[in-house]
Amino acid sequence: MLFKWYKQEVGELFVSVLVVGRDGLVVDIFTRNTEKIDEKKFVGAFSSLVEVVLKKLTLDFDLGTFGAGTFDTDKYRFIFCESGSDHVLVTILEPRALVDEVFPYTYIAADKVARIMDGELPVSPVIPKLKRETEIEKIKRKLDYYQKTTHSPDYVYKLSLIGDGAVGKTSMVHRYVHGVFKADYKATIGTFISKKECNFDELDTSVKFIIWDLAGQEQFQRLWPDYLTDTRTGILVFDVTNKESFKNVKKWHEIITKVADPNVILILVGNKVDLSDSREVSTEEGIELAKELEIYYMETSVKSNENIDDVFEWIALQIINQNVEKVRDSTVEKYINDSSKFTINQAQLKILENYFTKQLDYVISKADTKKIVKFLDIIKAVEKNKVIT
Repeated sequence: MLFKWYKQEVGELFVSVLVVGRDGLVVDIFTRNTEKIDEKKFVGAFSSLVEVVLKKLTLDFDLGTFGAGTFDTDKYRFIFCESGSDHVLVTILEPRALVDEVFPYTYIAADKVARIMDGELPVSPVIPKLKRETEIEKIKRKLDYYQKTTHSPDYVYKLSLIGDGAVGKTSMVHRYVHGVFKADYKATIGTFISKKECNFDELDTSVKFIIWDLAGQEQFQRLWPDYLTDTRTGILVFDVTNKESFKNVKKWHEIITKVADPNVILILVGNKVDLSDSREVSTEEGIELAKELEIYYMETSVKSNENIDDVFEWIALQIINQNVEKVRDSTVEKYINDSSKFTINQAQLKILENYFTKQLDYVISKADTKKIVKFLDIIKAVEKNKVIT
């Protein structure tokens, strides 16, 4: 089922996909048309064709340097992608295929294969559609975002976890989604995707998350924009015992804000606070950085399950609150536009506008600034509907 999804997303230039052991033996194979291709002959031809490449992969495995690579012949294009410590995912494409468009899907498939081989928790076979946006599409997405005014419990929100490798992102997702903790999670290949619903019985609503756990290693850098597009909310994770991961938070913040939805909801999380004796980043430093980035800060321990649920619940509440505000604002605007007329002279209107404009010079907090801007917007709406006396 996984390879069917993979074939669907790669498209018509897909030929075959194989899982190959480090010894060069084919573990599994899926072709686009099994009736036309004799798998035994195909595998034999493949093995002899890329025997040299497989030997090099084995050497690279031993050296710990292999991640992904390509190999071209006159008939096929091959993508080799590490899939755990013992296997390689080999994708075979027609020669005219553009590998840069296929790589994001390959990494997702390779990560899922690795988890299946390791016998971990249930792995979804679904591979989502990815697309790099043009400038026109980015503008359209922003317009669509601003035109959405209601929160629906049936709507699914994309949540991305980003940060350096080995800061605990995958452990955090597994703790939240499955309630388990392992000390030896393997590094994520590209991205790991899971889902979880956050329920609020007292509010009679819920928020559904599709959680994207992004690999933080530099070798996956070219994939980050593809994986982060349309992110509605994000968790920037650093390791409090690793000063370098803290220094890189600004880089991650810049990356996600470039491609995520407008008004993306972000939270900064300092993980591994249970390792207090090894701590290199203080709570005060985390708070100061969060203030600088104008986002919320929280500290967690996946191992002791400290604040993990709280992080995701905080995000869910921000989504609900954000949508409630949009509904309220649209209701007020509709009332002004459709239900009433105001009698006011031009001088009175100017006094109000000057007063609130002047207040912008004195406010400090972002929340107060938003309130004043909202008052100015109301004045503009009144001006459009005024009856001057």
